[in-house]
Order: sequence, then structure tokens, then C-alpha cells
Amino acid sequence: MKNTLVVGSGISGLTMALLLAHRGKQVTIVEKLPFIGGYINRFTRQGLRFDTGLHFTGGFGDVLSGMLEILNMQNDVKPAPILTNIMLADRGCNIKFPGKGLDALADSIAASFPKYTDNIHRFYAAEQEVIDHTPIFDIKNYTQADFLSQLTDYDAMTVQEFFEQNGLDAPELQALLPIMSLCHGTPPVESPFPYHCRCAYGLDANLSAIRHGGDAFIKGFKREYARYNVNILTDTTISSLQFSETQPLCTAATLSDGQTLEIDGIYFAVHPAAYVPLLPERLLTPQFKRRTKNLKPTCSFFTIFGTIDDELQAPNRLTFYLENSDLNSILTPGHLTTHSSTGMVTSNDPQNAHTTFTAFRTMFVEDVEKLCEVTKENYRNAPRYIEFKQQYREIILQDVYKAYPQYKGHLHIIGTASPLTCSRFSPPIGSAYGTRQLLAQSRTAGRLPVENCYALGHHAQFPGILGCMLGAFNLAIGG
Repeated sequence: MKNTLVVGSGISGLTMALLLAHRGKQVTIVEKLPFIGGYINRFTRQGLRFDTGLHFTGGFGDVLSGMLEILNMQNDVKPAPILTNIMLADRGCNIKFPGKGLDALADSIAASFPKYTDNIHRFYAAEQEVIDHTPIFDIKNYTQADFLSQLTDYDAMTVQEFFEQNGLDAPELQALLPIMSLCHGTPPVESPFPYHCRCAYGLDANLSAIRHGGDAFIKGFKREYARYNVNILTDTTISSLQFSETQPLCTAATLSDGQTLEIDGIYFAVHPAAYVPLLPERLLTPQFKRRTKNLKPTCSFFTIFGTIDDELQAPNRLTFYLENSDLNSILTPGHLTTHSSTGMVTSNDPQNAHTTFTAFRTMFVEDVEKLCEVTKENYRNAPRYIEFKQQYREIILQDVYKAYPQYKGHLHIIGTASPLTCSRFSPPIGSAYGTRQLLAQSRTAGRLPVENCYALGHHAQFPGILGCMLGAFNLAIGG
């Protein structure tokens, strides 16, 4: 029986592999790292489990719950309540999100900006309209006929243009309303309005932590893979692909361990820079090459992680702390020292004996390489890089103590990770959310110029846990 390969094992690859196995395919996952999961992995420090990238999600009680049920993982992945605070330091603004739907969120923000009440409600009504015109959010009833029926009146409009056309001129609102741009990485001035809505909806309406974080997903996937005989190859890459001389089809793959597999299809859940060199030049159209060449990476993060003394009884909480509230600058390279956002997550996960704390500051790999005069290949022991890590550890701590002065003396840092560290989990670019989605510029998603090769993942459609899983379902159903 021929193999169907899934290359890369982030959440999109893991989901796609299981959906293919449901169809009776003989699925083999090929993963470069020694473990599956990518950004959804947890790691251990001082006996505590920390999240690499999966800190929260949306969609419980909605589309995520539907996907988990189809995957038979509804008893593995469970929500945990989490509070949400937005702090705009330069504007003296502190907003708590209610987490009870878009209407409640609009009311909450409008209470602080009564002059803009109608405008704020118009923003979230438009977000709801986009979701209502996105059939895949009704995952149990989604069919191939629905695949292209997702256009709305907002498709030719950026988020920034929505502000301009709807009287949302207050700088505070231009940060608060699209705050979840920080969770997909495309700045409002570039982001198509429907793209932002589809990424942000679950987070705006019902944000949740996940009990046991990424471990819950990994446990469920591994059990289901055992049921369907999915083969997992870690520490493995594709060395070369073989193609038909008469048809635009891939016929076999030679792996880094020397084995060659006959294949009936490949699903690439990795950045185009990792798979385009494997494709034959004769099949790559000028349009395809132009699209992949023009892709722009999203931000990455500099992260500190540690513990908070139990006596503080800190709740599960997500905080966005913006020293400067210009999201367009924060989410664009070249503003490392002037514009930033620090996210903070406090977790009381029952998997751990103590409260854990993670703070992550938006940052671009290219800015770090330039500042430290290093590359992703030679940074580890470079003196300027070591100095940089110590400097930004302290800068992030300053943000934390401005937001929560009570943490002083009670927050104990265990480790740090830079954007260059992140490049291990999202090679070769190292971005947190794949590539930015620009208006009128399509990303590389779905079928590639080779007819049995496909692109998925946060580089292809939507980033984040919810988006990547939806991308896999979209491809599985729509083809």
C-alpha cells in the first residue's frame, strides 16, 4: 500500500494525518525534530511543565469542540477558565475582556469609550457577519459545496480601512479592537478584515486556557494514531522526491534515513522554503514562484518563564501589556527598541504543583540577527547574543512589574528563549504565526503545482491552534 506523507507535525500536520487515516490512507508523519507537536509541545524545567506556544485558544463550545469530537479527542482536550486584561501603558487604559461573546465584549469596551458605542458595536457586528459567512465554522455541516462560498463585502478591505470608514479614529480603539492581531501576526494596516475576523473570533468571543496544555493534544493524537496505524518518523527529513515523467505527480520520497517510500500524496505542514526546493523546476509556474518569494514572516517572541509564589494566589490570566499601542509598528520589523507588546500568561494547571508564569515579547528574527550580528546557524555562544538575552530578560521583567507590581520578590525566572530559539520549532524561518496575510496577495495553500502535493499549516491558511486545525479540515473536505 502506498504511503501518504505528512511533513511536519505541528497541530495542522497532526490533524491532517488523523483525517487522512480516517479515510483509510496509510499515513506516515515525517518530523525533523526528535518529537512531534512543534509549538504545541510542553517542556520540563525544575519538574514543571511549560507551554512552548500553546497558551490559550478559542472555540470551545463551538468549532473547536466540533473538530475534537470528529477526531475523537473531546475527552482529552478540556477548557480551563482564564481572565483577559489589556493594558495600554501609553494611553493609561486598562480593559478587562468579559469572555462571554462579542456583544458583551463590545459593551465592555464601549463603557470606557461611550462616544464610540455605535462604532464599536459595528466592528464586532462585522466580525460576526464574517463568521456567519464562513461555512467551515459550522464544521459538522460543512461540505465541499461550501468551500468557495465565503466571500463578504469586507474582502477588499484591511482592518485599518475599516477603522477609517467607520469613524474609529481613537488610537486606543485601534489597539483594543484588533488586539488579537497579536495572535496572528499581521498588522491591521496589512491584514484583510475577514482574515483578522476568522483568526480573532474565537479569542474575542470565548478565550480559554487548555487543561494540561499541549500535552492533552499529544496524548489524544498518539492514542488515535495507534488505532489507525499511523507511522511516525522523528529526526527525519525528506532528502529528495521522485516525479512522473508524463504527469505532474510525485511518485516516491527518499528520506534522510535512506529508505524510499512509494507515495500517493504529500501534505507539507512546513514553510514553503522547506519544500519548494524539493519540487521540480519544470512544474513551478512564474505565479507560484512569485507568491512564495514574496511571503513575509510574522513576528516571533522573546520569552521568559518561571514560577509565582503560591501565596499570591494569582489566577489563570492572559495580559497584553503595550508600552506603545501602535499595533502596526509592533507587528512590523525594524521597531525592536521602540515598539513592543509583552504578553503574560499565569497558569494554575493541575499538571503542575505550583503556579507558572510566561511572558513573551513580540520580536522579529531578522531584527535579533541584525542587532546581535549573528544568524540562526551561529548564534548560541556569540557574546552579543548572550548580552542581548540578559538585557531583554530584564526589559521584560520591567514590563511585568509595571503591570503587576505585586509580583516583585515573588516571581522566580527559570529560563529564557529568544526568537532564534523559536526557529527550532518553526524552521527555517522561526516566525510564530507563519507568514503575514496581505490584502490581494494569496498565500501558498492547498494543492501545489504537483497535483498530489498540498500545503497546509500556519504558513498556508490560518495560524493558531484553531486556525491550523480548521485549515486541515478545510483541505480534507475541500481538496
